[in-house]
Formats: sequence, C-alpha cells, structure tokens
Amino acid sequence: MKLSRLSLRFNINLLKKNGDIALHLNPRFNEKGKGFICGKGKPGCVIRNSLVNGEWGNEEREGKNPFEKGVGFDLEIKNEEYAFQIFVNGERFASYAHRIDPREVGGLQIQGDIELTGIQLVGN
Repeated sequence: MKLSRLSLRFNINLLKKNGDIALHLNPRFNEKGKGFICGKGKPGCVIRNSLVNGEWGNEEREGKNPFEKGVGFDLEIKNEEYAFQIFVNGERFASYAHRIDPREVGGLQIQGDIELTGIQLVGN
C-alpha cells in the first residue's frame, strides 16, 4: 500500500457479516492523540477500535505513527488467540485485544487516501 503526499486519513476494517467491525485501524495525519508521541516527522495518530452492535468501543491511540505520507508500506495483521498483532514493514506496531470473536470476521474494507498495491490472505 502507499499513501499519497496529501493523505489525511485512511482506514482498514475487519468486518462481520452484520456490519460489526472487529478491528478498525485508522491512521489520521490531521489529529493528535491523548498522550501520543509523534514519530520522527510523522504527525498524527493511529486509532484502533471496534464497532459492536452499532456502538464504538474505547479508542486505543498509544504508540508512534509508523506511516509516512508518499511512502509505500507493508501491513500485516496476524490473528492470534487473544489479540490481533499489527505489523508495519515487518516491525510490530500494536496488539489489539479481541472484542469480537475473530472467527466471525468475513470481510475486509479499505477506505480513504491510500493506493492499494496488493493483498495477500494467508490461512493457518
């Protein structure tokens, strides 16, 4: 994937059939997080959340923003027993504890200011 130089935000959602979102990964370049430490020259924050029965949960914003405008990146989301492990360019970025049974995830949604260059789905 690659961000445009003008990117403000994008999101990646892992969806259930009923529209619930097991993982909402939302980098925002036009927003600062509470207690957030910006990476070198990489302003913004990366929101992690879930939508359950039409209600958003508590946002997680901790960690440095690993994304840079105008630069390509590899994103890997590993489903482990208790959490999604999120890697950017091979480096662990965050762990997100399951709020929805991950076995119920049946869809992927990618939106926003991003150029998709490929997707690879790897099963167990």
